[in-house]
Amino acid sequence: MKKYHFQENEKDFGSTVRLDAINDKVKEIKKKEETDELGDANEFLNVFESEKFDDPAETDGNTEDALVDTLEDADALEDALGETRRDGVFPAPAAEEGEEDDWEDDDEEYEGEGRGIFALGESFGLNKKTVALVIVLAVLACGIGFSLVRCSFHPSKTIPLVEEEAGTPLLIQTDRGDGEYLAYDIAEQERKTVFLTEKTKMTDASGRKISKASLAEGDLLAAELDEDGKTLISVDYSSNAIRTEEATGLTVNRKKRTLTNKAENLSYSYEKESVFFYDGEEIDAADLAPCDELLLKLVGDTVWSVEVQAYHGYIVVENTDAVKNGKIQLDEAEAVPLTEGMQLATAEGHHTVTVTGSNIETRKDAVVVEAGEETVYDLSKAQEKMGVIIINANVKDYKLYINGAAAESPAVLPMGEYDLVILKNGYTEWSQHVTLDKDTLNVTAELQKDVQYGTLTVTADVDGAWVYINGEEYGVAPMQVNLPYGSYNVMLEKSGYQSYKQSIQISSQTAAIHATME
Repeated sequence: MKKYHFQENEKDFGSTVRLDAINDKVKEIKKKEETDELGDANEFLNVFESEKFDDPAETDGNTEDALVDTLEDADALEDALGETRRDGVFPAPAAEEGEEDDWEDDDEEYEGEGRGIFALGESFGLNKKTVALVIVLAVLACGIGFSLVRCSFHPSKTIPLVEEEAGTPLLIQTDRGDGEYLAYDIAEQERKTVFLTEKTKMTDASGRKISKASLAEGDLLAAELDEDGKTLISVDYSSNAIRTEEATGLTVNRKKRTLTNKAENLSYSYEKESVFFYDGEEIDAADLAPCDELLLKLVGDTVWSVEVQAYHGYIVVENTDAVKNGKIQLDEAEAVPLTEGMQLATAEGHHTVTVTGSNIETRKDAVVVEAGEETVYDLSKAQEKMGVIIINANVKDYKLYINGAAAESPAVLPMGEYDLVILKNGYTEWSQHVTLDKDTLNVTAELQKDVQYGTLTVTADVDGAWVYINGEEYGVAPMQVNLPYGSYNVMLEKSGYQSYKQSIQISSQTAAIHATME
């Protein structure tokens, strides 16, 4: 019965065969009149024509009803089909209890009498045409069943739909004009010249066709090239191989070729061939600032093209030395110390600058920054913080000098460092260096009296007289001695002469005494 499935070999057993193919095969068998397991095909058909049909009265209804009843009897049909032998002959019904199973002994008798499978049909009350029809249906059912079983144990592999190739990832680096471009082939890791023609098919990032084909420097796309690898057949900006991301707060490390945002734990790598653009012009990666808003174009985890969507400018701070212990704050960012010649990279637009210092009043200013431009912020005009210096001296009617300029106490001055000097006749000069770093600074000045000297000249009418001043021996007259202003007792003595005594007031640069000895 296997031949009704028209299998070429055991390996293909179970494949589904179309009904029209079965019919063609049956016709072929009839024409060739080949002999199968049931005998010659014509003989087989003649058997059906020559056999006597069972009396319809012996069946429970007509032949067709019998066939339906028989098919509905699933258990009986399953037993019958399940025990079919390879030679196309069903086994005899099981022997009744107590009877011997002599099926094998009666094989020849069944075959010789032309019974075999038809005898089984008669046991079900069917005529031979009905049995033949059941055989055909059973063969088809077995074929379908075997196919299903085989598929369940050997499922055919599902062939996935093959997506169109993503194309070669290309980075457009230079537009040479007339449809010629210098591109970097990311897959091949080499530069190549490619050409864009009127026949090139283009698809934008939304998957829509572009009518007028053109490329721009910095474009990252998937391209299909012709055989020579130069002419662009198609260009696709919507390829899954290419993705775009928006980012800000990225810091560039040129040595490692990375773009990182530590606060958000983001990190990207880029290559030497990667390009960076702002407003259609190529820029260096080092020109980027964390405040820039970037559009990253990647293949895999590598950034190949960076388009700056919002670029930064600079706030240049001048005259920082005018502010002591100064700090500057941009918008809500953390304040940083003022340094000479400092530049603050700032996103374009309006910003608030706050400056503090120990010698100035806190100031806030609105600053407008333009992309790629420098805005000067001058601190020389910063409003200085003021304080008061109060002098507490031990004398009156003195003269006060602050940093060399005449002043009076109390003195209102900007915060800072000052040199104070106080002068008064008869007193030595007083000076002190002070720092005005608070609203009021009290300074105590203790002036010392000034010690002035005059020159006293002592002479005598005799030679060799000794001079004593306030009882202290000074030498032999004539002589000169420098003495502080004041009153002094002078005495001259010489052997054989009476002592000479005189009091004198020194209040000028010179004074003199002449002694007459007796």
